[in-house]
Amino acid sequence: MKDAAELIHAFKVHDGHVEHPYRISMFDENVTCSHCRQVKGLSGPVVKPNVGKELSNPFSTGSGGARFEANIQATFVTLMLSRGYAPCLPSWPIVEIKLQGAVAGYATDDLIVFVENPATNERRRLLGQVKNSIQITRKNKIFAEVIQAAWDDFNNEDVFTKGKDVIALITGPLSATDSDGVTQLLEQARHTRDADEFFTQLSRAKFCSDVVRSKLDAFKEQLTAANGGNDVDDNDLYEFLRNFHLLGYDLARKAGVVSSLLQSHISQFNRNIADKIWYQILNEVQDFNQYAGTITVETLSEDLVAHFKEPDVTYIPISFTEEQANVDTGVAASPAATNWNHHAAASKLALAMLIGSWSESNKADLEAISQIVGEEYGDWVPDLRETLQIHDSPIGYKNGIWGFKDRVKSWEDLGGRLFDDHLDGFQSIALRVLGMDDPAFELPGEQRYAAAIYEKLLPHSNNLRQGLADGLALIGSRQQSLTNCSAGKPDSIAAISIRKLFENSDWVRWGSLNSLLPTLSEAHPDEFLSAVEEAISASPSPFEKLFEQEDTGIFGRNYISGLLWALEGIAWDEAYLSRASVVLADLASHDPGGNWANRPENSLSDIFLPWMPHTLASLEKRQAALRTISAEQPAVAWKVLQSLLPGQHTSTSGTYRPVWRKTVPEGWKEGVTRDEYWVQSRFCAELLVEQADFDVTKLAALAENYDHLPAPASQQFTDKLMSARCLSLPEQDRLPVWGKLRKLVAHHRRFPDAPWSLGNESLSLLEAIADKLSPGTPSLLHRRLFSDPDAYLYEGEGDWEEEQERLFQVRKTAVEEILEKEGFEKVLFFAGQVKSPHRVGEVLADFERQEFDSNLLPGLLNQADQKTWSFVAAYAWRRRHTGGWQWFDDLDKSGWQSKEIANLLCALPFEKSAWDRAAKLLGQYEWEYWKNTSANTYQTDDDTEYALAKLLEHERPSAVIDGLSRDIFHKRKINPELACDALLALVKTEEQSRRTDSYHILKIIRALQKSGTTDPEKLFHVEWAYVPLLAQQEECAPVTLEKKLASEPGFFCELIQLIYRAKGAENEGEPSEQHRKMATNAYRLLSSWSVVPGTQVNGEFDPETFVEWLTTMEEIVKASGHYDVASIQLGNVLVNSPNDPDGLWIHAVIAAEMNHRDRSSLRDGYRTGIRNSRGVHAIDPEGKPEKALAKTYRERADLVENAGFHRLATTLREVAASYDQDAARIISNEGWPG
Repeated sequence: MKDAAELIHAFKVHDGHVEHPYRISMFDENVTCSHCRQVKGLSGPVVKPNVGKELSNPFSTGSGGARFEANIQATFVTLMLSRGYAPCLPSWPIVEIKLQGAVAGYATDDLIVFVENPATNERRRLLGQVKNSIQITRKNKIFAEVIQAAWDDFNNEDVFTKGKDVIALITGPLSATDSDGVTQLLEQARHTRDADEFFTQLSRAKFCSDVVRSKLDAFKEQLTAANGGNDVDDNDLYEFLRNFHLLGYDLARKAGVVSSLLQSHISQFNRNIADKIWYQILNEVQDFNQYAGTITVETLSEDLVAHFKEPDVTYIPISFTEEQANVDTGVAASPAATNWNHHAAASKLALAMLIGSWSESNKADLEAISQIVGEEYGDWVPDLRETLQIHDSPIGYKNGIWGFKDRVKSWEDLGGRLFDDHLDGFQSIALRVLGMDDPAFELPGEQRYAAAIYEKLLPHSNNLRQGLADGLALIGSRQQSLTNCSAGKPDSIAAISIRKLFENSDWVRWGSLNSLLPTLSEAHPDEFLSAVEEAISASPSPFEKLFEQEDTGIFGRNYISGLLWALEGIAWDEAYLSRASVVLADLASHDPGGNWANRPENSLSDIFLPWMPHTLASLEKRQAALRTISAEQPAVAWKVLQSLLPGQHTSTSGTYRPVWRKTVPEGWKEGVTRDEYWVQSRFCAELLVEQADFDVTKLAALAENYDHLPAPASQQFTDKLMSARCLSLPEQDRLPVWGKLRKLVAHHRRFPDAPWSLGNESLSLLEAIADKLSPGTPSLLHRRLFSDPDAYLYEGEGDWEEEQERLFQVRKTAVEEILEKEGFEKVLFFAGQVKSPHRVGEVLADFERQEFDSNLLPGLLNQADQKTWSFVAAYAWRRRHTGGWQWFDDLDKSGWQSKEIANLLCALPFEKSAWDRAAKLLGQYEWEYWKNTSANTYQTDDDTEYALAKLLEHERPSAVIDGLSRDIFHKRKINPELACDALLALVKTEEQSRRTDSYHILKIIRALQKSGTTDPEKLFHVEWAYVPLLAQQEECAPVTLEKKLASEPGFFCELIQLIYRAKGAENEGEPSEQHRKMATNAYRLLSSWSVVPGTQVNGEFDPETFVEWLTTMEEIVKASGHYDVASIQLGNVLVNSPNDPDGLWIHAVIAAEMNHRDRSSLRDGYRTGIRNSRGVHAIDPEGKPEKALAKTYRERADLVENAGFHRLATTLREVAASYDQDAARIISNEGWPG
């Protein structure tokens, strides 16, 4: 049975108005459905608890039905806004997305995506049908709906142009069979010349698998049905497949590829609030869905589109001289400007300008404004509304938001209207509003994106908070406009405000003000820097906790970016450059690192970028600042200086620039001269060489970047390497520098004609230095041969096998030198030091010396030490490869322990020769081999049944499953008994969830179901054990269980009793874990069961058997107290009733039994089954499908009533009425099911 957290219910109940997926718990009384409470024997109404919302990743909320559809639609809107491209179409911009296209005549109607050629205005379409869950099979009803719609559109020239437009089935994750099989089929169609070639290739085994052919059969059968039962011509089928696409979207996975790409698309424009932008897109898509609307950039809200403004990216110029033409453009005459300082509403405008912006729909905003202006908002605002009617009104109002069009100009015009008391009142409210900690930080990091849903929001709008912060910045930076304020008053207001906001502040305060920090820093840079310095010096620093909040998940957050932008803005001022840079370096020393690009080191790199510094400081000041950082934070400075070398940082998006302070003069041109660029680049390089001193780690880093070192730093570096001090370093210390030099030289020698390649003179110099630094000890000298990837060690462009053989001989010579000069023990030590110890083992084995065997075996046969095992296993493998099994037999193993013999066999091929020797040599300890062998059956052509039986005997069911799956792949027969035993053993181990692919399990179960020699009883137990897996599969259903259900009423009753407590029975307490699992399996099996009782093995329906089954079942469940729930469950299945031989749409015997006076529960289940059988479906805003269903069931009701089944007719009319109500509700809600 399931626990209370997994409420279970075998049916849905329809209340005549809207369908509810009511769920029953067997273990508590929290059941909200009156019908279900009656079934459970509960009395009295239940009070619905106020349960907290359980939320997941934003994409996982779209994991079913309409939500998944909305997520897909939002995905394409994101592509349109971010200037991405639609799949399957030319790389043209997306210009229009039509939702619920049925209104416009499309059958494939979930979304229609239009792209347009910017040059010719030619348009192409993607017609998308969205199905979260689907199986691509011949009998799947949902796939049938998709193909019917696609076929209708494919043949409708008004909505589809063959060869240009495409039709796409857009799904959630599919089974490997569906995904791979269908994709290969469709790609085969698109990559063949014509239908003849396509069908010829499919008929030949070398060109496609049986899976692909089975998917073709599924398309054929479904298209035949869609074509009115007539076969589709091969040419039409071929053209349809060429135009049909399958797109899988893994939106439900937090770390899924599509989710990550969506985050990337949004984050390239605004990473800090990517989650909020996604939710805004999703909300707007849902609004458009309600009206079956059409989405373009113009129809989306302005603030959403504004998020996708192209970032300004600057690239290093090829030349440092530019010619710019000044173009004088004429300006049209404007109407006479209003003198707002003398306007009747000037004083109110001045206060509004001080506040900046607010939301009229936010009560807390209005209260704050009333306190600032000294009167009720309703009395104060009418004059502002009057100013909106004037052509050049300085204030704007849209969607309930007030804001100024040009706040600086209004500040200059109206500043004289502000007095000291105004500033005091403003400061008081600003500190109160901005000093509130964000309640979102009360939530775990992974839930903060949904703070609004959890009702963890700041009381004031973002508009007011930003407006107040801007006001502080204006007070502190543009004091000259406040002509009627006391001298020093504005500066005092700004300084004290910043001081109080951050006094003794914790990480929550810094995080709450993250987005406002750049603005607040402009209010008073000195006070702001002091606050940051104080926070850094605190123990522990609040910034350490702030760095910890960084979330790398989908739409995670970085709460340090605002602080970095603030410091970048301050650094533009020469007077603050050194101080701001040291603060950034101090921050970097606390930074644990992460995936976000917003890092203190990156800010420093951008500020000091030699070809485009982001500061107005002089070259001298920039150099002084870099030296200061090097002295105070040398580790940070080292990384920053490396990033400033030529060729290391060739593009930039710039840094934050002050908005309110006039730090950057108007008309200032960014960039430097060529000479200044090289002066600064040389300075950075020389400072790096100076900082490196004789630290071998830093010298190795410089060696790796030697091709980026300009003169004279390159000369200084080589001089340092050739110095007596460097050459006298122990060879172990010189090794990293020598290794980097060798690698650099080899790389440039291999590509001599590349534009970046160093010339022969430079390379010869480096080779000479490398020779002097090279270790004399062979085990150090040759380490790189066994650590670097093979590709780095190839010498030419020759044949791969030739290069491998040459490299093997070079390595053999190296090992031989170590043996001669340092001895065998040093070879063992050497193997433990290199990255590829197996290469050492292979080479050593090639000497074929028996003394090596005795030195290594059995002493090093220990699988616990991975490096040693890799070395000795490769040695043993090659020795057997060259000497055959005779080599193994000739080894003197008389003194060996059984564990050592087993380990040696584990290192050798998994084949019959090894199995025989394990049995012969190990005896009672044979288990030590079977427990530890890799069991790779690909290594043998022998019959594996013996080995697989041994693996199962030694509790290795996962290895047996892998082996059986390989046998099936190679068309080998498998032992059904062994396969059943392995599958049953697997569910009792932890291996199933950890290692075994469900695809292999399903493949074996299918083989067992097809085999005529499988023990039915064992297959029954296998299917029962894997019901959770099989219940999700149409092509591998639990057929044995379903047949047993259809033929044995007692089995059906056992499952009902497993799931449901008897009517009126007392709660027996918490069930055992085993009982839960059994109940879960029972529920899943009954939920997927569709075989009507009385159905014979050949598929024929026997009415007498059905009546007998029903009678027996009712006797059992009446006695046990489960009659109602059993009848309801059976009613669900009877939806699949066959037609009557005399033409009635339902078999007369089944109709008669359901019509019985005492079987109202059976009819209830039948009604629910009809509703549930519809599955996921699109919403037609006119309710046409619902009206059609209502008509169908009314007609069916008439037919069964005429046949004498009036109670069943009443049930069918209830179904018809429910569809009528659905249609009316959809129409009244303008297309939204609501």
